[in-house]
Amino acid sequence: MRRRPGLPHSAPAQVRGLLGPGERVLAWTQDHAGRPVVASTHALYLTPGGAPDRVPYEQVASATWDDPVLEVVTVGPGRRRTAVHLPEPGLVPTTVRDRVTASVVLSEHVALLGEAGAQISARRPPASQAAEPGPVSWNVVFDPGLDPADPQVRAAADQAIAELRATTGL
Repeated sequence: MRRRPGLPHSAPAQVRGLLGPGERVLAWTQDHAGRPVVASTHALYLTPGGAPDRVPYEQVASATWDDPVLEVVTVGPGRRRTAVHLPEPGLVPTTVRDRVTASVVLSEHVALLGEAGAQISARRPPASQAAEPGPVSWNVVFDPGLDPADPQVRAAADQAIAELRATTGL
């Protein structure tokens, strides 16, 4: 890639080729090894091992920027942490923050067992918010000391999600 990282209109074919149908480049840059890092309308594209890794914004548990490192943690049982060194970050960190924030429909801490509880969030792909709402996914992050494998804890979390669905209509 010879073009300088930056705005969507400057994205070379290699960058645009990473995207899925209906996606647009919002910001892009290169990591320290010259591999593309792309923030699209639907997902963040990283190429840590050389192969593209598509991370939908609603699956990002957290994204932190500590110049020059963007660290992304994904949700779910396959929770993973990826740190990417960005010598010229451009608008990528800001765009990722904005898109991840836009995917949060609801976030609430609920008590599950006594004082111990969990942060429960409802997430939706940010690109679907304006038009036809996309499906909502529910994420649970348990407080320290709660065992997510404990059937009583899981049942309490499921009940809390059911109550949040009923009260919010999500």
